[in-house]
Amino acid sequence: MLVRSTAATVRPPPFVPAASAEARRPASPAPRPQGGGDVFEAPGTGKPPRFEGLKDKALIQALHDAVAKHKDIGYSQARKVIFTALDNHEGKVKCVYTGRELSTNKIPNSSDMNVEHTWPQSKGATGAAKSDLHHLFPTDSKANSQRSSYPFGEVQKVKWSSPSGAKLGTDAEGRTVFEPPAEHKGNVARALFYFSTVYGKAIPAAEEAVLKKWNVADKVDAAELTRNGAIEKYQGNRNPFVDDASLAQRIADF
Repeated sequence: MLVRSTAATVRPPPFVPAASAEARRPASPAPRPQGGGDVFEAPGTGKPPRFEGLKDKALIQALHDAVAKHKDIGYSQARKVIFTALDNHEGKVKCVYTGRELSTNKIPNSSDMNVEHTWPQSKGATGAAKSDLHHLFPTDSKANSQRSSYPFGEVQKVKWSSPSGAKLGTDAEGRTVFEPPAEHKGNVARALFYFSTVYGKAIPAAEEAVLKKWNVADKVDAAELTRNGAIEKYQGNRNPFVDDASLAQRIADF
């Protein structure tokens, strides 16, 4: 139970003349930052960003506390949202790995196009995490199968590839890795930074180094920001690494 001290003398507030009707009219809300700034503090307020001075574990904790609570819409609903609204543009859904488009107004056959768990289910995307839209994307089923649950990395020796630039193969160290096309690399990085922060899952050092590189090379674009805002309407939270991609550079170890 919260107990408040009564030791201090309580003074009545000073008299303040009533404001005019015009003065009482609420100001228009400040616009949400559109990338590159701190999403939790509106620009032009003169106040420091909410996470200023924080880094590493302290920043991860602050970000977790800010965005971890969200609505679990369930996996069936998540798939419906992706294929009929979130990633459906003028009746077409595009695979993020191959670029193939599918005309649909419903959830397609899973043997044709599926939902990619950027953080694999076999590595911890279970429960609410399984249906978290911030790391789910539409993918061609064959490409989805090729990615499997392999970590992301830069392929040196190619075993499978797509005209879009997606590849499966081994990296410079001989590890089997999956490399998405250039225009999706930053999205992958920011999705995994979000997942690690919200669900407390560690990203292997080799993979993290590549993701941080992609986060810088493939910057947040208008489509990614729009998707972030749309997801907020469904599950009530945003990916802070999309709103401010520089946050990832202040975390040495996810």
